Amino acid sequence: MNEVEEIKNRLNVADVIAEYIELTPSGANFKARCPFHNEKTPSFYVSPEKQIWHCFGCSEGGDIFTFVQKMEGMEFREVLKVLADKAGVKLEARDPSLETKRDRLINLCEWAARFFHEAFWRSREGKIARDYLLSRKVGTEMIQKFLLGYSPFSWHLTLDFLRKKGFSAAEISEAGLIIQKNPTEFYDRFRGRLMFPLRNVYGQVIGFGARVLDETRDHLGKYINSPQSLIYDKSSVLYALDQAKQMIKKENLCIAVEGYLDVISSHEVGVTNVVGVSGTALTLGQLNLIKRYTHNLALCFDADLAGVGAAKRGIENAIAAGLAVRVIILPKGEDPDSLVRKNPELWRRATKQAVGIMEFYFDLALKHYNPEGLAGKKMIAAEILPIIKKIPDQIEQAYYLQKLSSLVNIPEESLREAMARIELASPYSKSPEREEVAPSVDLNLAPGDFLGRHLLGLGLKYPRFLSEILKGIKPSILSLEWQNIYKLLSQYYNKNKNFNFLHFKRKIQDSHSNCITQLEVAILDVEKDLEENEQEEIIAQEVEQALKRLKEQYYRQKSKELELQIQRAESAKDKTTLQLLTRKLQSLTQEMGRF
Repeated sequence: MNEVEEIKNRLNVADVIAEYIELTPSGANFKARCPFHNEKTPSFYVSPEKQIWHCFGCSEGGDIFTFVQKMEGMEFREVLKVLADKAGVKLEARDPSLETKRDRLINLCEWAARFFHEAFWRSREGKIARDYLLSRKVGTEMIQKFLLGYSPFSWHLTLDFLRKKGFSAAEISEAGLIIQKNPTEFYDRFRGRLMFPLRNVYGQVIGFGARVLDETRDHLGKYINSPQSLIYDKSSVLYALDQAKQMIKKENLCIAVEGYLDVISSHEVGVTNVVGVSGTALTLGQLNLIKRYTHNLALCFDADLAGVGAAKRGIENAIAAGLAVRVIILPKGEDPDSLVRKNPELWRRATKQAVGIMEFYFDLALKHYNPEGLAGKKMIAAEILPIIKKIPDQIEQAYYLQKLSSLVNIPEESLREAMARIELASPYSKSPEREEVAPSVDLNLAPGDFLGRHLLGLGLKYPRFLSEILKGIKPSILSLEWQNIYKLLSQYYNKNKNFNFLHFKRKIQDSHSNCITQLEVAILDVEKDLEENEQEEIIAQEVEQALKRLKEQYYRQKSKELELQIQRAESAKDKTTLQLLTRKLQSLTQEMGRF
């Protein structure tokens, strides 16, 4: 057994995918809203038995490796390593020269994090960082958990350490740990700072946040981050998500705060479903990360207009993304870290008392504007209408329009017209690849492909009907791809006079291995609709209707093609072709009458 097969045997595809998106049981399978296109009704299915996933809306599919590759944007080798670690499979030693660039940069950052952590504990200079965290009541357990560190105030110590570990100056520069002064000289980017390693969802270090400790010695700003790199994208990272994701799933809630120490203090007192947005409005990439684990988000920011303004774009993005957003309101001048240090119970209570985002916006508007005067009515509407327009659920949208109408005493229809004129730059604006689709209609399949797959899937799932299905259709009415599969099934069935899917798979494994996934997806297509209704008469009825739909679709399509050709022949006054096409259409019509 090779490494890939061993990993698949040890990991359940549903367990792996459930770390990214919420799965709902559907018979022997699971279903979810597809993470690769925008949809309201689940068309994404996972089969633990077959160890595959497939979206019947956008046609994406595969195994655990292809899923993680698509979600993380990783190369296969990187995914193999991540899943091998998760499965406890030891990979064979490989030539270091075969490591990908991403592997190298992640390894480099891991070494840098260890270097900064050791400098924090062991260096005399690191006392300034130790004293600072002591003053902020951050204990040893949290320092270890978050691998906090200290970057010595030196121009080249980090560079020298990483060079000794076998990394080139070019690689260290690409990871953002040094800055190039001239073609031959480099210096350390982080000096005299408290270091916060930034990790991806798998806990791999991909960058750093750094806080100055002696502002007289460094004028780059209180906080600086690693620059954008191959492995670090600030807009797609949430601080401590790797530590918080399991509790986020358990609590079905993600709490987003601003700073690193806000996160650490919260985790220290047991509120661990908390992540940090590092002072930026929530981006589409960060929201997609959150949606892997929950559709409920609580945001914590200052309860004044300035605080709301700073977070407003992220709030609107979250609402448009379909997240249920709430707001944690803190006393003026407080943040989660300061509240925890005063009394941990105050922070716990604040998280439990989060209010709905729309209620928060209505309350905030009433605090600042008078709904009795015309100017106040206009300002309240201007503040709230763009938020209402972002709400994807029409019923919820109608509810808040009605509430706004009552508040400002303006007809709902007038507000609706004003809202229609508002133009929003939504991160979820539709594009060909993100168009929302009806469930169970595969965009990348022609109607004949879809119906042919469904019909043959019925025969594969319920072999007692396979003979009827094979006799009921001519291969020519299937697409070329499904004609080949039809022939394989016919040859096997005619030879064996019965059908065993596992035996059939073994027979075609070497000669037609590419067909196996298609066959498994065809079965999954049937299971998602009929898993709960396996009574004989229901399946028989579905087979009969599927045969009829496939034939109707085929004849309808052929008729349209012939009618179009006849129109062209008439326009060209080509009598010979016209007579030939007319006879074909008559013959086709007679065939349609017979079935």
